[in-house]
Amino acid sequence: MRKMFLMMLLLFVPVVCYSAEKTAWDDKLIAGSFKAMAKAFVATTDVKKLKEANIEKFSKMNEERFRKRYAEAYPVIKELPPKLKERYGIAETMSKEQAVKNIRSLDKKKMYELIDAVPDKAIAKEFKDYLKEQKTAAQESDVMTQIRNLWNKTAARISPPEKTKK
Repeated sequence: MRKMFLMMLLLFVPVVCYSAEKTAWDDKLIAGSFKAMAKAFVATTDVKKLKEANIEKFSKMNEERFRKRYAEAYPVIKELPPKLKERYGIAETMSKEQAVKNIRSLDKKKMYELIDAVPDKAIAKEFKDYLKEQKTAAQESDVMTQIRNLWNKTAARISPPEKTKK
């Protein structure tokens, strides 16, 4: 745990010190942790398989469920810069077809760009809201444990299912 803390400190202090965005230290630490984990996930994931799995998931999803899931994600993605929102057709409502088109267009470079583009405040707000919902569990563990737990839950939702060997 101590080594992890020191590594996080070394990774994020320069980012915090030189950022032009006026954000609280805790917001930067939370967002920086999630952005680092997201980039590590992208770096170590077979993007082609990930895209195929999510396209398949969307294809099987009915319109009502898609609209509900998109509405849950929209509070974060609406904070993307206007240039990216325009490029990916991000609006309050999006069709399943547009979402699939967006997924198909992604590569690792574009994924990193999207990760970096999400404002620290938006990520921190989502995490803090999650903590409020999980108040009992949060009281029993530290913030880094909660970040790991939320990340594991998120990664499990977006990772392609493991193929079983026959």
